[in-house]
Amino acid sequence: MDVETSLSWRGPYWYAGRRPRRSSGGDAPEDLDVSLLNMYERGNEPPTALPAAIVVDIGGMDYTGPEGFFGWLQDLVSRLPCEVPFYILTGSEDRLPEGVQPTAIIDRGVPDDVLLMLICIHQRAQLRSEEAQLRRRIFGRIPGFGSAPHHSGTSSLLVVGLSGRFLEWQDASEQKVEVVGAFDGNMAVEFMSKRAFDTVVVDAPFEDAIDYMQQIRRDSRFAGLPVLAVCEYEEDSVALFRNGASDVLVGDNRKETLSSRLVSALRFGKRRRLSDRVLAESHMWLRQQINEGGLGVEYYTNYLETCSNALAVRGLDLWEIRLLPENFGYSVSSTEERDEIYRTLLSIVDATSRDEDLVCLVHEFGPVAVLKNEAGTQRLQKRINSILTHTTL
Repeated sequence: MDVETSLSWRGPYWYAGRRPRRSSGGDAPEDLDVSLLNMYERGNEPPTALPAAIVVDIGGMDYTGPEGFFGWLQDLVSRLPCEVPFYILTGSEDRLPEGVQPTAIIDRGVPDDVLLMLICIHQRAQLRSEEAQLRRRIFGRIPGFGSAPHHSGTSSLLVVGLSGRFLEWQDASEQKVEVVGAFDGNMAVEFMSKRAFDTVVVDAPFEDAIDYMQQIRRDSRFAGLPVLAVCEYEEDSVALFRNGASDVLVGDNRKETLSSRLVSALRFGKRRRLSDRVLAESHMWLRQQINEGGLGVEYYTNYLETCSNALAVRGLDLWEIRLLPENFGYSVSSTEERDEIYRTLLSIVDATSRDEDLVCLVHEFGPVAVLKNEAGTQRLQKRINSILTHTTL
């Protein structure tokens, strides 16, 4: 399952009411973490280090009025140089602040290791969204290049289970969201393979819910999809989180709270769906450019400069690998032999990289791969060398 287990960028946690524990490997010194309540009460200026995530537990908080804590926090978030994952931790009876659009609203019972995994997933999703917007801006719209069925569709919610609350979910979602029901996990995966859904709600007895979520999460296409689970007892929530739930709705939620949590998940899921579609379409288009002599140099250099500048805001570097035969110990004696090796190298990299990595043939430069972290380039080079060792060219 293609689940993120490491942060795309590291930094302090900005927290209020709950300070997430860090992974055993340590993604940043804990003394860099920032208490938002202390900052708010003392009127301190925010630190310059970009946060890895913002986590606010609203239990017992007084945030009434636009001049209160959340008004201050929204202004603080708006002044960040780029988007970061922002979470509100809540319970079924909490009143959620109005006008706030966090990345996700999550039950406060979420274990720290699951919360860290969600932060990793959402960091990558934000980078993917930015990559999709960048490609659309530089390469333009790509007519005539459809994507896979599971990337296609309109805003929609899939409800899995036979709870009898289908109309409640329909009422809680936005008016323009289509709500589709599935009896069990097998039917859900079948539906999800034929069209895209923005969010899944698993509303079934505990044992069935565990089974349905495992069926969904086993498919790498749906690893980052928001999946909300419903349970009756608080003690069951941790098991649901550990088996793939992005949020767990315990007991009877206030109507406004239920709607806010569902709409937040749908908003993130829609953004994920649109990014997936743009990246899939651009991936197909870039493959087609191989038959057209490659992507133009001007397009490519513009992409490198713009993407590099965007990553620098998060303290990240862009890593370019020139996939030239001589870099892998091959000498070329003819144009035909060069083109064959180009295609082989591109095929290997295409199969082992992510779709947010730029893999293409560039006119005059040859085949290239552009990644967003050094560890990825090292893994890719090892993979190429391993395959070429057992491949006859």
